Amino acid sequence: MPENIVRIRAVIQSLFQKRRRGQSFLELALILPVLLVLLLGVVEAAFFLGRYLDLLDLTREAARFASVRDPFTVQTNTSLWDCGPAPAGTEIPFDFYYQTSCVFSPPAGSALCTNPKFCNGLNSFIALNPETDDIVISVFTITNALITDVWPAPDGYWAFSDHDADTLHNENWKKDCQGNEVRTEPYFNETRVGSELSPSASTLNKGFVGVELYYCYEQALGLADFIPNPLRAHVYTLMPLPAAQPSPTPKSSP
Repeated sequence: MPENIVRIRAVIQSLFQKRRRGQSFLELALILPVLLVLLLGVVEAAFFLGRYLDLLDLTREAARFASVRDPFTVQTNTSLWDCGPAPAGTEIPFDFYYQTSCVFSPPAGSALCTNPKFCNGLNSFIALNPETDDIVISVFTITNALITDVWPAPDGYWAFSDHDADTLHNENWKKDCQGNEVRTEPYFNETRVGSELSPSASTLNKGFVGVELYYCYEQALGLADFIPNPLRAHVYTLMPLPAAQPSPTPKSSP
């Protein structure tokens, strides 16, 4: 009798072990796709972060470039706008806003250099899409810790998409990568910059330049079912601009 009980117990244990083994395979089959999607998402996020840091470096370089220039030096004849370099013995007329945007242009001789007048920059990372991407530059004059002027007048910002060769796609900064309007003001506007000011002596009379880049990031792995593709990346930098400080001499609108 005890032997029969032992046999029955062994059979029951064997059945349960087979069931547990089959259940484990089923659980693995269900969870493996989820784990794979999570892994791909982490990899895509790493690609995006790397590109985001590249874009941030470009905005910082552009803001540094602008911070030692005169924002009231502009060239109204847009046909003369050129990132250079100038041929020997000649000089390219300087335009503060266009020359600042030139930092985002590809280096001269680069395969990304498709427009000869928009080359000679520091951007070897991305190709700006004239249909979706944009560069926005704003200049602020602070008097007694209050914003008294925002340049260029009358809008208070300069957008690259409004001045490039593509006349069909303007105000790209207002839209997402799918063409939907999602904003009506640049990130650096009078309200936002004013809220960052403190009434200390160091900010009583100042000038600032804000540089923004709106870029549509194309996914490396194409996880469009889970994340919008392309995805809008927006980076920005604000830097002191001594030439925009208030002065007794009235400035003309650039």
